[in-house]
Amino acid sequence: MQGTGTGTPAAARLLEDEARGLLTRLDQITPFVAHETMVLAAALPFPALRAIEGFLYDGRQRLRARVDQYLDWLAGPGRDRPAAEQQHRFVLIRLEFNDVLAQFDVFTEVVTQRSEHRTGVLLSGLDVLAADALTVRAPGMDRVPAVCYLARGPGAAIRRARTRLPGGQPNPVAVIRVPRERMVGGGIASSLVHEVGHQGAAQLDLVTSLRAELDRRAQQDPDGGWDVWSLWISEIMADSRPA
Repeated sequence: MQGTGTGTPAAARLLEDEARGLLTRLDQITPFVAHETMVLAAALPFPALRAIEGFLYDGRQRLRARVDQYLDWLAGPGRDRPAAEQQHRFVLIRLEFNDVLAQFDVFTEVVTQRSEHRTGVLLSGLDVLAADALTVRAPGMDRVPAVCYLARGPGAAIRRARTRLPGGQPNPVAVIRVPRERMVGGGIASSLVHEVGHQGAAQLDLVTSLRAELDRRAQQDPDGGWDVWSLWISEIMADSRPA
């Protein structure tokens, strides 16, 4: 397969079988609404579910089109191309297939936990809290769907909406990871709202503008501690809320 000469019929057949195998595996990825079980009270907010399902569906359709184009090329102009080129084109599609699986896995844990007894309903409540925390009256602050899930470890985190997912496509929703140990006691609210604050600050581009001002002041007053404020401004803004 690594030669530079003209591709052989056997090599083309092997690559064709591999490409059709990708289509078969792609067909096994079904929408969450078709295979996940949960009580209605635990369901994702509908705007978030619609955004996630639409995003994943579009990714599968793009990949399916890429595979179909490759099969047409392999049966036509690519039939006599070097085996190395035939394989190279297939490998690029295989990498895109892995990106589609990685995108699916990003949301699988979020949705699957909704089927857990009690946990699913609690997560639905956290979704509501996240939406409330993102509701501010500020220019440029449009509504972004947010979903929560539980994970091990001591710290919360957020995969912000519109940041890149595997493959480079923008994330359609904010995905907030909440530590399971925070589900007992009063720390859950502050932890969740802090992570949501990162999303809000990014939407309003607060960190960039404030850091530029802090860096300017640090140059004017090197001993004023402005450089420390600049380093921590992202975390500080996550705990702030526009009036």
